[in-house]
Amino acid sequence: MNFIKATAALALLVASASCSSESVPVAKETSAMPESLWAAAPMADAVDVLLAKQSSSGEVVVVKGQLQDFGDLATFRLVDSSFPPCTDLCATPWDFCCEDPSDIAAATINVEFLEGDFPASWALKGAHGLDHLTSVCVKGTIHTDEAGNARLSATSIAKL
Repeated sequence: MNFIKATAALALLVASASCSSESVPVAKETSAMPESLWAAAPMADAVDVLLAKQSSSGEVVVVKGQLQDFGDLATFRLVDSSFPPCTDLCATPWDFCCEDPSDIAAATINVEFLEGDFPASWALKGAHGLDHLTSVCVKGTIHTDEAGNARLSATSIAKL
């Protein structure tokens, strides 16, 4: 009988421990975009993605375009505003499926907000209503690698 009571007590102890808040894994909360990076109004002298990609590596530019897709961190792809979204042909119009993929690739720039040398841990989607195909302008520094791939290390963003 003592064995049964001890087993029941042990089972109760294990069950209560597994229900405590200390043992429940908690998802890491994503922080919000710092307000200091949000520009209340569009920035002057914004150029389209195609023109910005012709800038010298290390040059500070203001780029305008439409948000194509978001990364898990503070990153997104910006497409030249000359490309209309394919709303009638694509389930996801921001894929620009009615355009030649090589044309879209040439007219796209990767944008990242950095914390040190790495993309910041906060997400951009939803901040200030940012979503796919939102027209924005972004200020930052162009970086181009040996293969001609361009990215923009951003310092501010605004809706157009």
